[in-house]
Amino acid sequence: MNRQLADAAYGTHMAPLLTAVMATRGPVFEMGCGDYSTPLLHAICKAQDRFLLSSDTSRDWISLFLDMESVYHKFKYVPVYKNDWDADPNPSKWDELGNEVERWGVVFIDHRPGERRAIDIVRFANKADIIVVHDTETASYNYEPVLNTFKYRYNYKRYNVYTTLVSNNIDVQTLF
Repeated sequence: MNRQLADAAYGTHMAPLLTAVMATRGPVFEMGCGDYSTPLLHAICKAQDRFLLSSDTSRDWISLFLDMESVYHKFKYVPVYKNDWDADPNPSKWDELGNEVERWGVVFIDHRPGERRAIDIVRFANKADIIVVHDTETASYNYEPVLNTFKYRYNYKRYNVYTTLVSNNIDVQTLF
């Protein structure tokens, strides 16, 4: 496609996301497509014969990744915004996605609007082996009350954009 790779700050989740996927089995749900996460998850899930559902709130953005769609990798557009980017948000549209599978191996939280992320962390708390949450240094997303409810937690702070892994059944600290 001959595109420039996005700013490296968007990829600070790569090591923890890869670690979570390699430590689990079962399908993977990517909430928010990205230059760093989508191709990485695609390659791993293909090699492991795992189902991957990638989703995003921008039809234009998601279209950049559709060449990867296959039997094991599906893409879903989530019509949260009337103009495909920021007008009249309806974050509850996310409730319609992620219910296709009884249990996810990994749910990756990196979607818009950011304020919706805490709701989806709660929604998948007992439906995912590991939840990987990007941008956990962002106070306005109000992560802390939700992340503190999990039995296991690991904060990956190698970079100034943090990623946190949480689980109620896998001790994610032992993965690092």
